[in-house]
Amino acid sequence: MSKKIIKHELFEVLIPKGTTLTQFPIPDLPNLREVELWGVQAYYNDVIPNSVISQKTVVPKNVFVSSFLTLVNYAGREFLKQAPLVLFQTIETNMVGVPISTDPLIQIPFGIQEKDFKSFCGQKVNYSKSYINVSIPVSIAVIDYVFLISIYYVDPKEMGKDQTTFREKH
Repeated sequence: MSKKIIKHELFEVLIPKGTTLTQFPIPDLPNLREVELWGVQAYYNDVIPNSVISQKTVVPKNVFVSSFLTLVNYAGREFLKQAPLVLFQTIETNMVGVPISTDPLIQIPFGIQEKDFKSFCGQKVNYSKSYINVSIPVSIAVIDYVFLISIYYVDPKEMGKDQTTFREKH
């Protein structure tokens, strides 16, 4: 019996400095062509300050919360249309402290709680036709910023091949 091995790819969407645009295309992602989408995770600069890909600054939270993701399939249909990007940000609660006294400086980590992880069921996304919108022009663009996004996917071309998981090593 073959198992679905969920893979991960991190990518960024550039907001060039000085832009007045409100729509930013997702670049062509050759490794993600014809794969099945299983999850999306998005980040802002309080969680990850700089992208490991380009070392550019990740968008600030105020831009992030006014941003919307549209995913288009290979038939040209927008199967996810203008979903608030904050739906795909699940890490924040893990990185915030909870007060354990009346002193605001004494806190414990939130721990294992996490927001609902927005999952998909194997849709195939044409990333080069997909995009991110912001509700107002990005006035902060005095430097290049990036939206930093993780994609969790299954590659159907690898189904049934001998693979190793973290739980079952061959």
